[in-house]
Amino acid sequence: MEFRFRKGRDFDLGPAPANKPAVSRDIRAVGLMAQDFPGVHFDMRVEADEHVRRGQTLCVDRDNPDIAFVASLSGRVSKIRHGARRRIETIEITAEGNDDTRFDIEAALEDDTALRALLLQSGAWVGIRSRPFGRIPTASARPSAIFVTATDSHPLAPEPAHVLAPQMDSFTRGVAALLRLTEGPVFVCQAFGPSLVEPGERLRVAQFSGPHPSGLAGTHIHHLWPVSSHRSVWQIGYQDVAAIGDLLKTGQINSQRTISVAGPGLSAPALVDAPLGAELSGLLGGGHTDADSALVRLISGSISSGRATRFLGRYDLQLTVLNKHEHAAQARTALGRLFEKLPHKAIGATVPSEAFERLFPFDLLPVPLMRALAVGDVESTERLGGLELLEEDLALLSWRCPSGSDYGKLLRHVLDKLDEERAT
Repeated sequence: MEFRFRKGRDFDLGPAPANKPAVSRDIRAVGLMAQDFPGVHFDMRVEADEHVRRGQTLCVDRDNPDIAFVASLSGRVSKIRHGARRRIETIEITAEGNDDTRFDIEAALEDDTALRALLLQSGAWVGIRSRPFGRIPTASARPSAIFVTATDSHPLAPEPAHVLAPQMDSFTRGVAALLRLTEGPVFVCQAFGPSLVEPGERLRVAQFSGPHPSGLAGTHIHHLWPVSSHRSVWQIGYQDVAAIGDLLKTGQINSQRTISVAGPGLSAPALVDAPLGAELSGLLGGGHTDADSALVRLISGSISSGRATRFLGRYDLQLTVLNKHEHAAQARTALGRLFEKLPHKAIGATVPSEAFERLFPFDLLPVPLMRALAVGDVESTERLGGLELLEEDLALLSWRCPSGSDYGKLLRHVLDKLDEERAT
């Protein structure tokens, strides 16, 4: 299956990392952030100052305690940050030692129930998101299909085929494991080129090309297996799939991810191997001084949908480095307008434009959908196809809209409402 899109928009933000081996950086701290997991409330299983092994359970989801969140490196729990109503917002770990947790994989190699239990206990399950609603699936959930996102159209993103080249055995093993989690098809969505896996009866390969967001899971799902209130699918990134393959071979988690570190504020882009949740400043490497860091702004994820934070987001595979002074100097450029979206502006009037249609490769009506989101109309949002979308799918509409509205944030509010209504 081949899909060529013309709708969307690419941005030239300077050179992307070359396809060279990833380098290692001295990551001194990692963070597990609740904001990466809609609907999850952390229930701690460790205490502050406690030493933890890589792969050890830090906390579970209070409402679904089978879902474990594990340490991505060995170290000491240096801080547990609380927010409103004493809910845990961030768990910080300072690197210390090199201890690993080993999982028993024998039963999981043959038994599907044991495989689920292994993925849940090891934290690998957290790499999966479901649609609709974009939440971690429950332990007993069975999707109608699973989508592996092995292409990436975000500006400056790492090239999946290059990253996967030395991990193909692990990736293939991980895909085979996903086939055991559903009775439906597993779609491997990739860029044009040689197939990453051998297609089978339920294993299907789909190739995509075109401007961003051609490489997003939402685009793939919409055109191959649309979701609704009665049909759910799962999505998972290619590096998380390879990590599952590693787990089933070694019994240890692979928490390392290959991250693109690039952007207008960086002279030498690079691919960096780093643990999940790595502190962003550590990804820059030792050649950057505190004075250098004061001149740039670090964005976890893409410039179109990322956020300014201290730690790398759970599903982010890139660090975008921006020059702080460009905010005022380039306010009229594409980069400047994108940068203005990072601290979200107040919601204003939406001006309909054909430009929205040119940015949105979905068979949905963007302007009515944006209007429904702007006024919080839950029923209209569902009727217009909002259940098919997650925040990242609306990033270009937020960028283009002169109102300054963050439609991803508005969508999240509506999705949470709909999910709460269905739970009652």
